[in-house]
Amino acid sequence: MAGVDGLPIDPDLEPSDPSEPAPGRVRSGVPIRRSHRGVLSAIAAGGFLGALARYELQLAWPVHGGRFPASTFVINTSGAFVLGLLLTASMARVETPLWRYLRLFACVGGLGAWTTMSSIAVESDTLVRGGAAALAVGYLAATMVAGVGAAAAGTALGRLTRRVGGGSREVTR
Repeated sequence: MAGVDGLPIDPDLEPSDPSEPAPGRVRSGVPIRRSHRGVLSAIAAGGFLGALARYELQLAWPVHGGRFPASTFVINTSGAFVLGLLLTASMARVETPLWRYLRLFACVGGLGAWTTMSSIAVESDTLVRGGAAALAVGYLAATMVAGVGAAAAGTALGRLTRRVGGGSREVTR
């Protein structure tokens, strides 16, 4: 399913005419949702597991002052790869409530909590304050380049799995 500019449309949001907000929508096109317990539960459960996994990895592989924050780099790069893979592969699936909740659980909750932009900022600031400004800039650049590359590789693999699995099917509502 593609939008006007060829980019995929988030299947969790209904497309509408951007010039006129639909009832229940704000001008930005984001729906106003008061309570969707299933959606919130899926995201919360995935978020709990993603945050727990990240916490445990960072306990096992701590970041030492003045050194390249390798654990956070691996966490964010792996998250970008898996997100590209899952979202691209999921575009070939027939939309079912179960698949929607699994996608929200894994992508929004799990990978949203697994990856951590705030740690990038804190670790870069710590490196700069510790006199390692060049390392901080290198860390930021490496994180951005590796993240985009990992997302592209995940997307490419997701496209390959769609072709191998017998082609894509239209998303139904």
